[in-house]
Amino acid sequence: MLGPAAVGALLFAAGLLVEVRCAVDRCPAAGWSRLLALDAPWALPRLFTAAVFLAVGLTAALAVAGSAARVRWWWAAVLGLGVALGTAKAASASSVVEQSGGRFTTLVVGVLLSAVGLPLLWRAGRRWAVHGATPVTLALTGCAVAVLGLDQVTAVVRSASSSPVALAVATCLEEGGEAVAALLLLAATSAWRPSRRGGRQS
Repeated sequence: MLGPAAVGALLFAAGLLVEVRCAVDRCPAAGWSRLLALDAPWALPRLFTAAVFLAVGLTAALAVAGSAARVRWWWAAVLGLGVALGTAKAASASSVVEQSGGRFTTLVVGVLLSAVGLPLLWRAGRRWAVHGATPVTLALTGCAVAVLGLDQVTAVVRSASSSPVALAVATCLEEGGEAVAALLLLAATSAWRPSRRGGRQS
């Protein structure tokens, strides 16, 4: 996990430098500013987080192949979540939903889905004796908190301060926090996925 974490740290540091330079001076070449923008669709920092979520889906797919009976269905749910989160992150789906339905509505729906879905996932994992149900569900909870909570922090900074540097820092913390949560989820799924039927990765 150190390699991906180092790559992510470099990307987000570079993105923050670009955002701050654009705020206080002038942006570098347009191609670089778009490529390293912290919250732009299809920019490298956002694609990094999306790739980590998709790697979670791939790891869960391997767990599906190494599982049997109901355990397979549990990991299939994690697979679906990983792919959905990765696709939504790459396409900036949350921003699109906020623009059409409003920030408050998006937050309420996200909280309700997390509050209902994550406990159900955990209880199913415990009932079906899925090794790693608790750490993986906790990591998913961390992702939900990062995605839903850090966005609100950025919104508060945007409304309370007119400083573009403060907004750049808040955006970096939001996007970087989501990337850290995604990496922790990948670490949990990698550590606990079964590598053979009924077994756990050694």
